[in-house]
Formats: sequence, structure tokens, C-alpha cells
Amino acid sequence: MAVNTRVRIEADIEVYVRAQSQRVMGVPSQQLSAAELTTLTNRIIYEHKLAQSMLKQELIPRLWGWLKGLVAGSNSKVVAIAKAQQPALPESEDQDFISDFAAQFEEDNHAA
Repeated sequence: MAVNTRVRIEADIEVYVRAQSQRVMGVPSQQLSAAELTTLTNRIIYEHKLAQSMLKQELIPRLWGWLKGLVAGSNSKVVAIAKAQQPALPESEDQDFISDFAAQFEEDNHAA
């Protein structure tokens, strides 16, 4: 339940609140009554509270994750990946393979 409590606000904050009256309540700032000023202040405080909670839930965790990724990326070490070992061919088969492979290219060069 709402409690009637008078709160004094600084002049610059009142100017800000009155400037938001058209956007929040659709009432020009010159036509704002004291009761409407209270309602407007409560709505703006509620908007700021919602925005702050959304910021905590959405933006800050994303930003924190991004920063952790940058820091983790800068401290990571380069790790060599082991190459798969191919079975070694006997010397004679290796030479036959190389000569057959080279012959393919020689045939292409003579045909052209």
C-alpha cells in the first residue's frame, strides 16, 4: 500500500522529471499538477528500476563473458596438433610411386 510521504527533490531533478511528462503521461510539463508530478516521479523511478534490472540480467553478463573471452584468449598457449602417422612404404615401392606420379605430369606436358 502506498504511504503518503513528502520528499524534497532538487531543482535539476524536478526539471528532468517535468521534461519526461509528455513522454510518460502525455501531459505537457506546464500543465502538470502536484499529484501528477508525484505519479510521474513514481513512474520514472519504476522505469529506471526496470532498466537497471534489465542491464544486470542482459548486458553485464554478455559484456563480462566477452571480456573473459578476451582475457582467456590472450593467455592461451599454442598447442601443436600431432600429425597422423602414415605407414612407411618400403624403399622400392616408394620409388615406384614417385616415378608413376611424375610420369602423369610428363604425359600432360607432352600432350599440351
